Amino acid sequence: MTHIANFEQFFSSFAINAIFLISSRILSHQIIIAFPCHKVCILTHWEVGNSLIKRSIMRTRAEYTINYTDNLSLEILTDLYNQMNENDKLIIYTHIEKHNLSNVNLLLINTGFAHIVSQPHGKGKYCFRCIKMPKREKILSVIVPLYNEEKTAPYLLDKLINRNWLIPVEFIIVESNSNDNTRKIVNNLPNDPRIIKVFEETPSGKGNAVLNGIRHSNGTHIAIQDGDLEYDVEDYDKLLKPIVEDKSLFGLGYRSNSNGWHMRSFNGKKSWTADYLNIGQVVLTGLLNLTLGTKLKDPFTMYKIFHKDCMYGVNFIGGNFGLDWEIVIRFVRKGIIPIELPVSYNSRSYDEGKHISLIGTPLEGLRMLLHCKLTSPVYDYTDEEDI
Repeated sequence: MTHIANFEQFFSSFAINAIFLISSRILSHQIIIAFPCHKVCILTHWEVGNSLIKRSIMRTRAEYTINYTDNLSLEILTDLYNQMNENDKLIIYTHIEKHNLSNVNLLLINTGFAHIVSQPHGKGKYCFRCIKMPKREKILSVIVPLYNEEKTAPYLLDKLINRNWLIPVEFIIVESNSNDNTRKIVNNLPNDPRIIKVFEETPSGKGNAVLNGIRHSNGTHIAIQDGDLEYDVEDYDKLLKPIVEDKSLFGLGYRSNSNGWHMRSFNGKKSWTADYLNIGQVVLTGLLNLTLGTKLKDPFTMYKIFHKDCMYGVNFIGGNFGLDWEIVIRFVRKGIIPIELPVSYNSRSYDEGKHISLIGTPLEGLRMLLHCKLTSPVYDYTDEEDI
């Protein structure tokens, strides 16, 4: 009995540290069988075009690995997706330029994969990890943070709720305990299943209100809508079109008017603040582009629409207006480059209720740039049990 126990212990230890492969060729397919080692029970290899696909059956799910030398196609990914079960894991190794990472992310999400993580894997090669999720109908969650917006909120909310949208929509109204009648306005909104009201006890900044709204959202895509009337809500169709047509994961509405870069013009005693903000916009945009290696026209625009899965792997700080920087920087670092489309813009002055600080807001943005680019990793978490 002692000899048998020792033999079993030896064989178990040997099996954990080595995989015995029995391979044979059946026609053009190579089938490789492996004895149990950790979680792997059986491996299967086959070729599709120039790609080698490996299927690993796990105790709880399957893992598929692709080594692909050509450009990935929606057809190949769709065929593979249809063979997989929900929560099965997909790993892709492929040669690709960094500026094409957005295209691979777009292909994977359009196919039905989620929790995408992309990381360099040698010179000119990237590894993508994701899981199969059920395909969902596109739903837009419009996040509307409101604080002291009693003058503009009624008209804005009416326009948002009663316009025709290209895809199904829900409205997450986040009211941050305003000092005026904004909360009363939100409370009096009609009972509509598309409207979700979120009431905060303490105002903690626009960015935190947006993140709070996202946590209450049910959509596949997120849009951010300020409580003022600086932007025209009718521009949403323009921004949504690339999303609806599966051409983009991330869109920015860059502010444009007849004044060009001089997009703000105020009257009254503080008219000089418009020039201050305009020059600051140009300088800070140049700094962000230089840091990220991008050529964005208006990274700080409020009009941002993106697929919710773009947020995976990132613990957002939020803050006040720093979230406008944070979203762009974190997405770009993940390889998700936005498409930019022109939108109308009519800036309100400080006399009309503009909230941004002349000193604090730029400093918050610069701190966010330093944090997101220099001190934080590309991914704050990549839960291997999920991916």
